[in-house]
Amino acid sequence: MSDKKRIFIVDDDQAVLVSLRKLLELSGFCVEVASDTRDIVSRIKLFNPHLILLDLLMPVLGGLEICEMLNTDRAAQAIPIIILSALGKEEDVKNAYRLGVVGYFTKPYDFNDVLREVNKTIASKEQR
Repeated sequence: MSDKKRIFIVDDDQAVLVSLRKLLELSGFCVEVASDTRDIVSRIKLFNPHLILLDLLMPVLGGLEICEMLNTDRAAQAIPIIILSALGKEEDVKNAYRLGVVGYFTKPYDFNDVLREVNKTIASKEQR
């Protein structure tokens, strides 16, 4: 069994999925991606990630709805979530943090900043 940390990325933008996956895999992470939010909670639970990177503007289910669903699931509620979104209004950010996200990046963002936050969040989770 691999001891690589697992990251689940949910975004409907294929360019974002490909770029983030490549960056994170080159940084030593095991990565799963989804551009379709149907059955997303069960897919996340099956992969059992250490962290989720989540877009807010998604077809079928939005990112905030996914956060709410994960928060009501005992097995998934402890997984840290970092938002990657085109929505950058103060209200959008506040709503996400109210739902327990640990980080928020507005597109376009610097991939290295996201990587630093991913590493920091996973290290912080391990210290608990």
